[in-house]
Amino acid sequence: MSRGNVGASLLALDAGVRKTGWAILGSGRQVSTGMIGMKGRRGIDAPARLAHMVAKLDQLADEWRPAAVAHSRPSGIHWPVPALELLETALFDWGLRRGLQVYAYTTQEVRNAATGHPNSSKDELAYAVMVGLGLIGAEKNAQEWEAIAVGRYHMAKQRANRLSAPVPTNLPESSYGKNHEPL
Repeated sequence: MSRGNVGASLLALDAGVRKTGWAILGSGRQVSTGMIGMKGRRGIDAPARLAHMVAKLDQLADEWRPAAVAHSRPSGIHWPVPALELLETALFDWGLRRGLQVYAYTTQEVRNAATGHPNSSKDELAYAVMVGLGLIGAEKNAQEWEAIAVGRYHMAKQRANRLSAPVPTNLPESSYGKNHEPL
């Protein structure tokens, strides 16, 4: 897949207020990864960090033209976290503005699919993804590995949904002949 191939990619995110890992996946494989973040941990409020993230997401979307976006969201937090609510809203609004379908998965479901354990660490997840892709020793940070895992999880779910879809019964005979499987 080349850059700018319209609709040929998925932008997968390990979205966070401070750091966001991203991965572009196309044709079932990881194509490119990176990080979005601002230097300086203290003194930068969540809205400013999110505005920076959205500007970087715009650059990624312009460069790669993804067909959809999938991101992980923290789960297991049973109280309001204003910064995470701002993050969810920023991602939803960004996707809406860009005309992109945004899919959200809990961290636990992504990690369970990748490692077999919903509460595995970022290191365990990174190792499972490295092994699964044959990329042992590849230099990526934890957020990039998580983004790749989110993308792979999303693509597997989409594939499973397509395979379990009912066979249409109202196709014309030219595409669905007698004693033949649907095309």
